[in-house]
Formats: sequence, C-alpha cells, structure tokens
Amino acid sequence: MESAIFALTPLPINLRLSERDCPTSGPEGEVMKLVSYAPTVGSLMYVMVATQPDIAHAMGVVSRFMHNPSRLHCNVVKHVFRYLVDTKDHGILFGPNKNSGVVGYTDSNFVGCVDSRKSTTRYCFKFGNGAISWKSKLQECTTTSTTEAEYVAASDAAKEGLWLSRLAHTFRQVESNSAPAVYNDS
Repeated sequence: MESAIFALTPLPINLRLSERDCPTSGPEGEVMKLVSYAPTVGSLMYVMVATQPDIAHAMGVVSRFMHNPSRLHCNVVKHVFRYLVDTKDHGILFGPNKNSGVVGYTDSNFVGCVDSRKSTTRYCFKFGNGAISWKSKLQECTTTSTTEAEYVAASDAAKEGLWLSRLAHTFRQVESNSAPAVYNDS
C-alpha cells in the first residue's frame, strides 16, 4: 500500500454505508466469503487503540458490516489504509504543559447510521497536549434533531471529562476545583 495514492481523510467524504450495500447472494456474496474482512478490520482497531485515535469513527463505521461485507466496504477499508500510509509519521505527543488541565472536544453527526437512524457521538480529551481518551460510538437513543444529537454527545463528553479531571486530581496534576473545558462546534 506504500505506493498507493494517499488519502487525506480516514473515510471518503460524504460516504453513507448501509445494509443495502451488503451482498444478498450470488457471485459477489461467494467472492466476499473468501475475503479476510474481519481480521483486517480487527488489525485496524488495534492500530486505532494503540496510536491512531483519528480513525475511531472510520472503524466504527466499517465494523458494522463485519457479518456481510461488500466490495464497497472493502474499498473503504483500503481507503483507511491509504490514510494511515499518509499519516504514518504522525503520533500522539505528550508535552510538559501541566497547567492546561483536561480539555475535551466533542461532536456528533445527526443520523450517522442510515439503517438505525441513530447519530454518532465523538469526543477526544487531551491532557498536557496529548490525547488520553477518545470515543466514537452510535448513540443509544434515536434523536430527532441535530441540536438533540449535539446535546447527547456533549452530555456524554462532560461525564468523561469530569471523570478524567478527578483522575488527574488524584495524581495531583490539576487543582481540586478545576472543571474540564469541553468544546463543541454548536
């Protein structure tokens, strides 16, 4: 994949995968049974957990189709690999800045899953300029507006931020009354 064309984003822009993309039967279904889709996605999940939190959302999307992937799903996984080749020199860096405290960034996408009509909560928390906690997961409830989806994501992120701040206080890294800063785009 090193000679492949680089990808600038973990997922193709405006991509909406669905169960309708999965092969029902026929020649494509037989060919896809021979593809090692699940082990490949599992390997990418290991990379995500260990060093690349920026592919968390992409992994959440492609893992929904492990039971019956199509060529389109395989092409999306290849796209993630192309992104990783492009960002192989990137990494998580921790600096000596102890005064910043816990800082979080959150976002959601309204109706991110076209099959279940659920939105996706995403957040990332940093401490000392390095990412320490991240999440990208379908919300448990079905929201009825973008505002509600953003509120659910911000609520989930606030809980994580409070826990991380208390943990940092336990290690005497932040003051006891310092609340985490959580930024949302809306």
